[in-house]
Amino acid sequence: MNFQQARVEVYIEIDEKIYECMQEFLASHPQWNKKMLIEASMSLFLIQNHHDIKPDSLRTCSKTYLNSICSSKQHFRN
Repeated sequence: MNFQQARVEVYIEIDEKIYECMQEFLASHPQWNKKMLIEASMSLFLIQNHHDIKPDSLRTCSKTYLNSICSSKQHFRN
């Protein structure tokens, strides 16, 4: 089965203090990158607030969250 995941670019404005926190986190956790941090944050938020999310979408959010977390842990081993 050939499965290709679709990607969407998102441009957002965030509070400067949150951005500074993100930068501090990324500077002290080199195994993370901005994409992983944002995907993990968004997917965790959706998992925690899943009341109206379809089961397939919830599974996708959960998988994205776990992939982000597991990817960051793999960098510790290298």
